Amino acid sequence: MGNYVPLTEKDISEMLEAIGVSSPDALFSDVPKKIKLKELNIPSGKSEQEVFEVMKSLASKNTVYDIILRGAGSYNHYIPALVKSITSRSEFVTAYTPYQAEISQGILQAIFEYQTMVCILTGMDVSNASVYNGASAAAEAVLMCRERDRNKAIILGMIRPDTLKTIKTYANAQGMEILEMEANDTFVDLEKLNELMGENTACVYIEQPGYYGEIYGVEKIAEKVHSNGAKFIVGCNPTSLALLKSPGECGADVAVGEGQPLGLPMAFGGPYLGFMSCTEKMMRKLPGRIVGETVDHDGRRAFVLTLQAREQHIRRERASSNICSNQALCALTATIYLTSLGKEGFREVAKACVSLSHYFASQLQKLEGVELQNKGEFFHEFVTIIPERSEEILRALAKNKILGGLKLDSDRILWCVTETATKESLDNVIDIVRGVLCY
Repeated sequence: MGNYVPLTEKDISEMLEAIGVSSPDALFSDVPKKIKLKELNIPSGKSEQEVFEVMKSLASKNTVYDIILRGAGSYNHYIPALVKSITSRSEFVTAYTPYQAEISQGILQAIFEYQTMVCILTGMDVSNASVYNGASAAAEAVLMCRERDRNKAIILGMIRPDTLKTIKTYANAQGMEILEMEANDTFVDLEKLNELMGENTACVYIEQPGYYGEIYGVEKIAEKVHSNGAKFIVGCNPTSLALLKSPGECGADVAVGEGQPLGLPMAFGGPYLGFMSCTEKMMRKLPGRIVGETVDHDGRRAFVLTLQAREQHIRRERASSNICSNQALCALTATIYLTSLGKEGFREVAKACVSLSHYFASQLQKLEGVELQNKGEFFHEFVTIIPERSEEILRALAKNKILGGLKLDSDRILWCVTETATKESLDNVIDIVRGVLCY
């Protein structure tokens, strides 16, 4: 410890005494011993040529698929070359949070443009500068709806498992109660929801589309939630917002989601982008950074961080969130992606997702033994039921350099089709699945 931190033994002992522990190791007593490293097994250095060979060997273990039909939270979209070209410029490759904010006018303007686009997409009044990912955005949204006498949140329908776990983790730390209520794509029992809510419900969270691709009648849900005095949070896929009614139009108080589909590669799970927006009434509870537009002393357009009485600026015990940073480069990427496509181009991407996924679903349904779980409308994800054949089908596709859908269990597969697929490539997948089922 003394080799890296400029503290004397006296400094260390005084700090340990102040916090009531006997040694630095005691600070990590809650970490299971079996996962602690006793020593670092770091090999000696290698030459540049040797390192290149090692990296090439590691890279050869990757499987590169020609077709990707898997979503479940991370989506394969075509990213125009313009996006990478601009975000790679030296003036844009920056630390993710501007800590000397007002002298960073360029990055503040980029964040302001990002916030504006998020508000347009979600139909909300205010957006923050982003958070780490969609799951943390959802969890932060639940916490911002908490009030003194309302300490319960209801999760409606099937949502992404990682999002559910993150919400529960955040809520547990704040003593919030989380209830889950089932729903399907053709029916939400509003009377049951009404019974579950009661007077202590802070909010109801739903994903639109749902994890299995469901599209709900969220306007009626919003009315029921508001009639009980609670807030309504909608988690959304941003690409779907090019076609579906925005959360704002449906009566949401807060809209959140994973921004990865907006020009960010799948990239083994990150870095991603959590977007958050809300109504004007909720804006003072919105966590993280918010960039506003103003004028300087000379009347010139300028950008500043606004609503600063929050997080790191106030006493920790009063903070509603510990988020004090943002994914600036990822947010910039999303802004450039949306700008390069334009309103109509973005709609064309969404239309292609709908058209190709529905074509694929209809062709799968024609195969003997294949049933579609989704009974209502869906965007670009859907679930097939093929008894006891999930593993076999996905294995056959993988042999043909096709990443099939996500195996939910031995009977069900969650498929996703984006604009990167073609009718011909989907027909090829159908032939492979048919071959498995006929065997």
